Amino acid sequence: MRVAAIVVSWDSAAHLPALLASLEAQDHPDLEVVVVDNASVDDSVAAVRRAQAAALRHPVRLLLSGTNRGFCGGVNDALATLDAEVAAVLLVNPDVVLAFDLVAVCVERLATQPRCGSVQPRLRRAVPGPDGRPVLDTTGHELTTARLYRNRGEGEPDLGTYAGGEVFGASGACVLHRRAMLEDVRWRDGQVLTEDLVAYFDDIELDWRARRRGWTAWYEPAAAATHERGGAGPRRTPRVEALNLANRLLVLATCDAPRWRDWPTIVVTTALKTAELLVTVPRAVPGSLRQLGHLPAAWSRRRELDERATLSARAVASAHVRPFRWGDWLRTWWRRIRGRAPGVAPQGRPRPGATGRGRRAD
Repeated sequence: MRVAAIVVSWDSAAHLPALLASLEAQDHPDLEVVVVDNASVDDSVAAVRRAQAAALRHPVRLLLSGTNRGFCGGVNDALATLDAEVAAVLLVNPDVVLAFDLVAVCVERLATQPRCGSVQPRLRRAVPGPDGRPVLDTTGHELTTARLYRNRGEGEPDLGTYAGGEVFGASGACVLHRRAMLEDVRWRDGQVLTEDLVAYFDDIELDWRARRRGWTAWYEPAAAATHERGGAGPRRTPRVEALNLANRLLVLATCDAPRWRDWPTIVVTTALKTAELLVTVPRAVPGSLRQLGHLPAAWSRRRELDERATLSARAVASAHVRPFRWGDWLRTWWRRIRGRAPGVAPQGRPRPGATGRGRRAD
């Protein structure tokens, strides 16, 4: 199975050498690497050029964007350049380092399950926990009744608690997608990832679209990688917080149909998150309102999705939804605010870029 690894980079020079070395070391025989540079101003392009020159096993291609197209735009640009023979696409953030057999293990899973559209590797954080044990970053997305999306296992010690199996969705930080699934869910305007979302919740929206078209997602613990994720704090820039708040609602408008009993929790959590931003990052709130200007387009995409879906939103939710746990959410929220998320180094505030997202599925 031919695989293309797509890396979207924006000022990622500090991370690219380790990621590209781990891609070069993959033992899957048919792999190409495509790096999309979103108008970096650091040494990212030079880092990719060095990897190109050193590549012996897996060729590296560099696509240069004239502007920062965001993660979604960068992925769409790369997908448009792939040969028809590419059967699977690995999306991977610059701050991820892969075990040498990750691609091969994920490809084997796709090969054994024809309706599996996405394989989620076991992602650990780069920094161990206080007891020295590895800390999980994600074992897949979990859908809750509050329509807050959890990275399952996030911040927990990696004790092998989560066996391989079907999950609601997979994190865009590192995931192998079947090319046929991506083509099947492509919007009529040609977009695979929805560019209105820029860089956050695009993977959640893709989860929904694939589930509603009858594709499954699988957590594969034998495939492993580390994810540095943003520094503690995390990512509390006005732009990123605006996208996180508004994009959750855009995904709901595009893909979902919560039951009436779920709406009070959705409304309360949205109000609490908005109140938090008014206090901690007040400039994010106007940005959220501007981002919600994409609601008419979201409603239009919803009509398109409803016309093409083989499963209703409620059927998907019934199969995957988990009860929302207020205590867990509040504890995670408090750790995040205090900059004490397990397995995340206190590096200060990251730049508000479109990659290195380690996006918050909360």
